[in-house]
Amino acid sequence: MRIITVAFQKGGVGKSTTASALVQAAAHKGKRVLAIDADPQGNFSYSLGAASGGAGTLELIEGTASAEELIQTTQQGVDVIPANWELASVKSGKGSARRLSQALIPIKERYDICIIDTPTAAGELQYNALMAADGLIMPMQANAYNLQTLYQMADTVAEVKKSNTDLCILGFILTQFSDRTTLAKQMQETIIEEADALGIPYLGTIRKAVAVEEAAALQQSLYEYAPNSKPASDYMRLFESIDK
Repeated sequence: MRIITVAFQKGGVGKSTTASALVQAAAHKGKRVLAIDADPQGNFSYSLGAASGGAGTLELIEGTASAEELIQTTQQGVDVIPANWELASVKSGKGSARRLSQALIPIKERYDICIIDTPTAAGELQYNALMAADGLIMPMQANAYNLQTLYQMADTVAEVKKSNTDLCILGFILTQFSDRTTLAKQMQETIIEEADALGIPYLGTIRKAVAVEEAAALQQSLYEYAPNSKPASDYMRLFESIDK
């Protein structure tokens, strides 16, 4: 089972949207996919149609329930371990960042791919997700603030890789992108150049469309609700580029 974490230490970049779209693309392609929501806000869980309020990722990390006990199979045809607000109370300690990785060992043969969504803040939940992963995708937007955060993420990954040598930055994407302004195109070029200097590949853009928000609000797969939309095409291209 490949484990891909979607993370970026800045909000509003389409992180949960990207995680959801990748899960939905994988399911659309017939993959056995598991979604793990490590963000207490639970947007990932909601968009996939998972029930909230019960046991989920907190219990998985703390070891009070097994992954098998916590999995929900949703109407979208994907298996989800959901989040809830209590997840924010997870405690850190010596070796605690390895708990998620260890908890997933018993079910690794059951799935082809696992996608993990994360909170924006660096901390125990994000570290657990990175320690469990062999791949990282970073959604960001084409502006100077996001470029600064890219440097921060590069530092975080370098630190995590001291313990998880399997972790690889698959690359970054620019979400909600429009090339109609000169500034957006200039920032795109700048970010690509700076990321390349950091050894971070550019995986492309995700064009903006209301279909993404509508599908999430209705808890429907993007590939059922708007399969011909621009974001559906962009996210499928992204998934196919990492499905190797």
